[in-house]
Amino acid sequence: MKKFTKIALITALIMLITGGILTAGGILFGASPQAFLNGLERGTKNNSVFNRWFGTGWLERLTDLDDLEEIGEEWENYWEGRGESWIRDWSDETGVRNMNWSEASQKGRIEASKVKSLYVTAEAGEIRIQPSPDEKIWVSGSGLDSSLYAADFDLDTGVLTVSRSDGLVDSSRSLLIQIPQAKVFEELYLNSSAGSLEAEGKLAAGSCDIDVAAGNLEVELMEAEDSTLNYAAGRLKIKYTGKLNDYAADVSVNTGALDLGGESIDGFYEGSFGAESSDKTMDIENNAGNIRIDFENQ
Repeated sequence: MKKFTKIALITALIMLITGGILTAGGILFGASPQAFLNGLERGTKNNSVFNRWFGTGWLERLTDLDDLEEIGEEWENYWEGRGESWIRDWSDETGVRNMNWSEASQKGRIEASKVKSLYVTAEAGEIRIQPSPDEKIWVSGSGLDSSLYAADFDLDTGVLTVSRSDGLVDSSRSLLIQIPQAKVFEELYLNSSAGSLEAEGKLAAGSCDIDVAAGNLEVELMEAEDSTLNYAAGRLKIKYTGKLNDYAADVSVNTGALDLGGESIDGFYEGSFGAESSDKTMDIENNAGNIRIDFENQ
């Protein structure tokens, strides 16, 4: 590559980065498309070279100002609709985003009605889920190193993600999630990579995905239309509402052990249980773990 070409590409890259930084700064300080073009028009008004090339009415020819004003209003309404919470309540120190955070009590909260789906991952350490005292979802990390857990609410999708990854620091202390008992999630994802995840009370969702790599996962009571349980190793204990015949359960067991509604299923087995015509489904795959699935009315 010729030296001039390299210089031109490097210059273009620097200008692109600089332009991006200036654009982001303008947005943060309330800039809009109309304000930008109006400023550009004022800056070129007395520039004879610019006017000789483009003429004095260049902005009117470029775009309809009425349409531009409407675009500017939509721009402002968009950010107003997002609310201050788009940038507030985020702290690199706490790892909590788009939730009301109290530094004094180390608690984050959000209205349960705003949350469509919940993803919980215990990479290490212990996470406990308990009933909430009100209509809010609470995340509490009191006494924990706040850099080793996170609670992230996505405003666009309505997904609340909570995770913990500290296997070496304060691992005996629990990260607590409190959920209203009447809350029904669209999707519920529970994962234990090498930690412990225990849920007290009832969890309810349209679809439930449980994934355990080598940890411990227990759910006191689960209600779900569709459930997928993937288990590699470790221990899983869960109780479902109703009885086994309320579900169409497909089972695959390799070298692990499965207790399904009081029936013991040894390794190297594939088959179906429950009622094949049921609208509620279970897909159970156990590679080398120990799974116990009970039913409320078994």
